[in-house]
Amino acid sequence: MANNIGLTKDAGWQFGVRKTLPMKLESLWEAFFSDRGLSYWSEGVDQDFSTFKEYSHIRTKWRHKDFTEDANLQIRFIPSKRKDKTTISVHIDKLKNEHEREVTREYWSKVIEDLNLLLEP
Repeated sequence: MANNIGLTKDAGWQFGVRKTLPMKLESLWEAFFSDRGLSYWSEGVDQDFSTFKEYSHIRTKWRHKDFTEDANLQIRFIPSKRKDKTTISVHIDKLKNEHEREVTREYWSKVIEDLNLLLEP
């Protein structure tokens, strides 16, 4: 029997990744949603966000260039208790299969891993 990591009962395949950065929530949010930030991470993202709660989270549709259908994308910004660090959490569901999950994992893991490049002046 296959392991099926990432397969949900109701939302198809899913993937999530998070990273904590040494930056205050407001500063990370502003950098992420600046013109430079959007050009860095928003390929395939429907920028007509279904949810846009400032300094908290967004929800929208996302489609990798090799996919035929949209997936659901949610990005959350979680401040640390000390408020000098912020965790960014990316979650995607409604992926069609394990292959799309793997492509999504590679794509968003790279975006999150290289996020510090966006934060450089």
